[in-house]
Amino acid sequence: MKKWILAIPQISLIMVFTCLGKLIVNLFPLHIPGSIVGLVLLFLSLQLGWIKLNWVETGAALLFSEMMLFFVPAVVGVMNYPWLIGMKGLLVLLVVFSGTALVMISTGVVSSSLLKPRVVKQHDATQNS
Repeated sequence: MKKWILAIPQISLIMVFTCLGKLIVNLFPLHIPGSIVGLVLLFLSLQLGWIKLNWVETGAALLFSEMMLFFVPAVVGVMNYPWLIGMKGLLVLLVVFSGTALVMISTGVVSSSLLKPRVVKQHDATQNS
């Protein structure tokens, strides 16, 4: 119970960033979901040190641990469409798994290229004269 009480203001702070992202998307013609913009703003605030990690860590961990609760209604909704479970369902699963794999691979490639140390060439002043 103490964990939930501690998490409430932290989840509220995460929601503030989500609402801020939605506001930005409504003000500017962006074709990105507002929640994504909000989480990017939260990430930048954490990286710049404007927000400390311990201000949102417990709330984020709690949301992450209860994530399955948010997906259960979608899974139950699939049961209303029995054709999804048949042959077409296998095709849908193939598309979902291949799309997930593509996203994971591309994320890995991009993040590893961004985190790779870069070699900076220094020009010697005597070579240019």
